[in-house]
Amino acid sequence: MTEISKGEGPPDPGRARRIEGVGKSPGPGPDRHTAPGPGTGSAADGTPATGAGSSVGVGSSAGSGPAGEGTARPPHRIDPADGGWWADPIAPSTAPTAEAAAAVAGLGGTFEDLVYAGRGGARFAMAETVPHGYVLVEFARTGRGHFDLDSIDWDGRPAVDLGDSDTSRRFERRVMWCDNLYPLRFRVDCDDRAEWVIVIRPVAGVRPLGEAATGRGTEVLLHTGAAGELVSRLSPSKPHASLRVQGHGPRRPGAPAPSPALLGTTYGPPLRATGRLPEGPLLVEVREADGDWSLEVREPRPREERRPGFWGRLFGRRGY
Repeated sequence: MTEISKGEGPPDPGRARRIEGVGKSPGPGPDRHTAPGPGTGSAADGTPATGAGSSVGVGSSAGSGPAGEGTARPPHRIDPADGGWWADPIAPSTAPTAEAAAAVAGLGGTFEDLVYAGRGGARFAMAETVPHGYVLVEFARTGRGHFDLDSIDWDGRPAVDLGDSDTSRRFERRVMWCDNLYPLRFRVDCDDRAEWVIVIRPVAGVRPLGEAATGRGTEVLLHTGAAGELVSRLSPSKPHASLRVQGHGPRRPGAPAPSPALLGTTYGPPLRATGRLPEGPLLVEVREADGDWSLEVREPRPREERRPGFWGRLFGRRGY
């Protein structure tokens, strides 16, 4: 398992960061697979150079083929233009509309997409620091078996559970808050034979929720309208299917992380849930969805028309 170097504390923004086991894939050029470039280590300190000139990458000769099968490959930054099994599912972030750009100004910053790949379990830090705010985290893996992704703090402790991926070569999408105090750090738990890719994107490119939206699997959408009612439905793809939708609103940098607002959840027939939708801007995350889903925004109903849930009926409460 590739480990990260913690050091004595958060890095000084004015100093170069030494990150072990993390390299960047080379940029375009005729000699990018042969000419070594500056790395994160040196011969003086005994750390192997794995920086921008490293030839290690998805689809490269390092760790590939029969000789490398079943062995872990250190995480490294890649360029989607180089191609690979992950190239087709990775689409560039779309340019936001003027309305969306204004709405997400208080939710997250702008930056270039960051794409990292590796094979096997790892703990690693990305070399880049993204602006404070929410970011999109997309990940996919190959093969079968256990796969779990977490963000970790400076001390290596789990910070955000980003979930798992039980479908090979299909991207999962999550949203996560970053405070930009130090580079993003992740823990990947999987079999050494599983290749994986993680994409960090700005939230400005998410599609709008509007009055209704449909999709399959996990997704993140942007709600910019007034408060209302959200009706979530699921067409299951397997027995015991579940659907969970939650919302992430604006927050102050440095403030304690609030729990996401639960907008709807169901774990069995009729696979339909209705919940309160706060006023935008709000990132609506389809966190779990075993099949095709649809979201519908309605005007809020008067309190006397709202039907309380089981516990509300049990204790004599009205609807939400």
